[in-house]
Amino acid sequence: MFAPMNVQAQTGPVGVELECSQQTIGINVHPEQNTPVDVSCVVTNTGSVSETISLDSNVEGNSFALSLSESSFELGAGEDANFIATFSASDRIAVITEDYNITAQVDSWGQDPIPIQLPWTQFGATSEVGGEVSSLAYSRMTFQVLDKSTITIEEAVDDEDDFETIQLTIFNDGNVEDNIIVELVNYNELDDLGIVYAFFSESPLYAGFDSYRESISPGATSNAGKMIFGIEKLPDEDISFEIELLAYSLNDVDAEPIKVTVDVVITGGDSSALGLDSVSSSDLKLIGMAGGGLIGVIVLLVLISRLTKKATGKQKVAAKEAKRASKNQRKGRKPKKAKPVVEELEDDDDFDFDDFDDDFDFDDL
Repeated sequence: MFAPMNVQAQTGPVGVELECSQQTIGINVHPEQNTPVDVSCVVTNTGSVSETISLDSNVEGNSFALSLSESSFELGAGEDANFIATFSASDRIAVITEDYNITAQVDSWGQDPIPIQLPWTQFGATSEVGGEVSSLAYSRMTFQVLDKSTITIEEAVDDEDDFETIQLTIFNDGNVEDNIIVELVNYNELDDLGIVYAFFSESPLYAGFDSYRESISPGATSNAGKMIFGIEKLPDEDISFEIELLAYSLNDVDAEPIKVTVDVVITGGDSSALGLDSVSSSDLKLIGMAGGGLIGVIVLLVLISRLTKKATGKQKVAAKEAKRASKNQRKGRKPKKAKPVVEELEDDDDFDFDDFDDDFDFDDL
């Protein structure tokens, strides 16, 4: 009547009980984070005599391994013992789930060990714990541009041929299909510089001005994404800047994002910056023949000055002839034939007014 309650509850001299701290196991198979999972288990002799208890384990399939820290125990009546069940898996395996079980079995009992024979195994001589072990999904990728060399822009955007292209390459090194975002980080800087840009992809979930999103299967590489950009108007001087791109996973917020930069140089020096918008192309060629730069401008001014003096001389001669003719007419004299004014320019036989634009104006300089 005064025996412990657990002894009173016993139905025979032999019994075993097995318990583990968890039945559902998840293993991180990320190549940089893969760590085996340890589970604590307890085996108890629920019989009234000493027992020799053996342990065994099994996992379906070949993707996971299960090992036990102990293989057997000798326990007195009511005693228990702890052991560790360790689950492991290879790196990078796909997301899969398998069943497992751990078994404790009484092999013998009593001070003089008596082997357990059927039908004892049907009366509490075994205990089993079962569950599921799974590989967890993880995100991992590589992100790069096909050509990392410096991009040089020499022309303003006039049509689609004037845009530069950055080809984006993303490799999904994870074990699950991943939604990956690529976005432009320094878009404010590009806007201030007058850079126009957009993202495109052959099969995007989304593509816009400053980002695009694409779904990539595990183990696959995507070359579908690209960024095009150009400048609306060339600057007066050369400028350089970086295009900063960031790729990250939408599936796993803890996955490390990847940043890539591309160097860009824009060649400045537009002809309009010289203030010669109204000078014809033939005039600019004349400046180039004279050596370019300040020397060419001086030569042009000298030629224009010379042309102006000769034109003024011609006007003065014509005015004198007209005044003389008017005076003779008042006196009733026969007007003399005016001499050709072109004689004043005979020292420059090869000079031609067509060398300059008819609408030339000093305000153009």
